[in-house]
Amino acid sequence: MRHLPFFLLSCLILVFSLKQVQAQETIDKTEVSILTCSPGLELYSLFGHSAIRVQDPSRNLDVVFNYGNFDFNTPNFYPKFVRGKLKYNLTVNHYRDFVASYKRNKRWIKEQELNLSSESKQKLIQALWENYRPENRYYFYDFLFNNCSTLIRDVLQKEIVGEIEYQKADKVSERSFRDLLDLYMTETPWIYTGIHLVLGQPLDMKATHYQEMFLPDMLMSGFDQTLVSENGNTKKFVSKENVILSEMAQQKPTAWYLHPLFIFGFIALIGLALTISSIRNEKRFVLLDVLVFGSTSLFGFLILFLWFFTDHQAMGPNFNILWALPIHLPIIHLLFKKNRPTWVKTYFKYHSIFILLLIAAWPIMPQKLPYTILPFIVLILIRSIYNARRS
Repeated sequence: MRHLPFFLLSCLILVFSLKQVQAQETIDKTEVSILTCSPGLELYSLFGHSAIRVQDPSRNLDVVFNYGNFDFNTPNFYPKFVRGKLKYNLTVNHYRDFVASYKRNKRWIKEQELNLSSESKQKLIQALWENYRPENRYYFYDFLFNNCSTLIRDVLQKEIVGEIEYQKADKVSERSFRDLLDLYMTETPWIYTGIHLVLGQPLDMKATHYQEMFLPDMLMSGFDQTLVSENGNTKKFVSKENVILSEMAQQKPTAWYLHPLFIFGFIALIGLALTISSIRNEKRFVLLDVLVFGSTSLFGFLILFLWFFTDHQAMGPNFNILWALPIHLPIIHLLFKKNRPTWVKTYFKYHSIFILLLIAAWPIMPQKLPYTILPFIVLILIRSIYNARRS
């Protein structure tokens, strides 16, 4: 009987050792990979998507940690979205469901299996589950600096045991953030126009190779060229690449007669025709001025709101304010009067010169302004000259 305690202790040590061996075997068999999804047809999916896949065969677990989700049922959804106050969240989906949703939408998925040590995998997976806790899963989305791709890049950087060695990470690219976005908008000229109107000069900063990873495609190509050093051993960060889905939905080209350049050009031609008619027939067409200067003023107030009253980092300064002047609005009512104050003519005289200089400087502005609205800017110039010469 005196050997019983020793026997029990030996059994406990053996059980503990077996559990450790089992746990080690489990984490060794666990695979962590990055899923990159192609752009979709909707605005929110136009630039692609990234997610993290975790496969644990011993537990029959195959899940996807999916940043960048939001709830349409959030109270005051649209005001919060516009102001940058909408909270996005991390979700965990079954891999089969994740793939099925992208298959329905005809979007390809490419997988990069990460070449991580057991220690790194364990630490990363624990961090992901910790981030998924209800008190941790929500975050404030930022289009350039805090999205589904940057969060993956950052959690890997933080949790990997060792060091991730990005190639030329701090080297400034020849492309700006705006140039990178333009690659995805060749078939969506209205989205191109909208983004170029509301996103300001910060979008024209040259991005480093590290910052380019805000786009899923750039995150994928960046990881392809990345090394990881763990315990004195340097190896490729990506051990294997797989194509999960290969089909890709194609954007339908915008018909020429629906292109914003044609639409704004058509509006400008109508405005020019009405202006010529008003000169010949001495008709004022004040409603045309109300539409032209009223719409630009209201848009100018929208620019100021996005610039100063939202948390989006790329909203301002926005040089579109130079043609969308909010100061038009207080004087619009004076255009209805036959005997206007003389300073109104002077105002439009100098405004005409200002718009003419703006058009001349359009290609060299520090912010890339959308070419698609140039016909409308010309219409602003035409109506401004008309009001400067009107008796």
